[in-house]
Amino acid sequence: MRPIGSPAAPDLGPYLAALAERVERRLGERLPPADERPAAVHAAMRYAATGPGKRLRPVLTLAVDEMLGGGQTAAADLAVAVELVHAASLVLDDLPAMDDADRRRGRETTHRAFGEAVALLAAFGLLNRAFALVAEAGQRLRLSRYTPEDLVHHLALAIGSEGLIGGQALDLEAVAGPPALERLEYIHSHKTGALFLAAAELGAMAADARRRDLEAVAAYAKNLGLAFQITDDLVDVLSTPEEAGKDTGKDAGKVTFVGLLGVDGARALAAELLDFAVAALEPLGRRADPLRVLARYVLGRKR
Repeated sequence: MRPIGSPAAPDLGPYLAALAERVERRLGERLPPADERPAAVHAAMRYAATGPGKRLRPVLTLAVDEMLGGGQTAAADLAVAVELVHAASLVLDDLPAMDDADRRRGRETTHRAFGEAVALLAAFGLLNRAFALVAEAGQRLRLSRYTPEDLVHHLALAIGSEGLIGGQALDLEAVAGPPALERLEYIHSHKTGALFLAAAELGAMAADARRRDLEAVAAYAKNLGLAFQITDDLVDVLSTPEEAGKDTGKDAGKVTFVGLLGVDGARALAAELLDFAVAALEPLGRRADPLRVLARYVLGRKR
């Protein structure tokens, strides 16, 4: 297995950065105008979804789609849908009943800026818009191996009680009983990893990929998502709010990878998972290089 390198602070590189810019443009186009009734909800939806962000999940969707020979314009809407789900999850995660956060992406959280009631409606608006985009994109894509229903089903599984919601529910229980590491891996492979997995799978399905190629990118994304969460735990401990662009120190009292393994142990586990992610790409050859760059970015990120 070839290691992905040291945890220096890399950037996304020109290709992945261009995909992120494409997502930014499409986000603005596919959300309701902020002044259209109900204006407060639409403004909050745009605030939550278009604020500064890394856009790693939708970039993953587009990178996988293009790597596997897709390139249909409808794939961009699948990427936007993934980002809308992510944005909705952050709105909910920041609420007083959850993490009670004041800052996200370098500014006030959505419920601080718009109030809790509007933030809740905005989160549900983002989720529903995401499903509408996936259904519409599925009708436009020219596919032989998959159906529009397959696309919707994969996204629904990623969000549901066996995915993101299930991971968040266990995280809220904050039970530190043994085996703690196994429990933590379960929480974050669902809370964080499930959406990374769906992002990669939607990209592969948009390209009408062969099953073995879909399985390769799924194995990559599964390990990438868990490694991302571990680096998130490191950011929470090692970065200031200004560096991270969000509240830090919010994990105090929770069971985290850093708490269980220490800073060096958490870094080592993240690096190992990313090595596994990169190894899963071997059957795809050099065309998977952008995904290797993405893995290096995750290992070295500071926010």
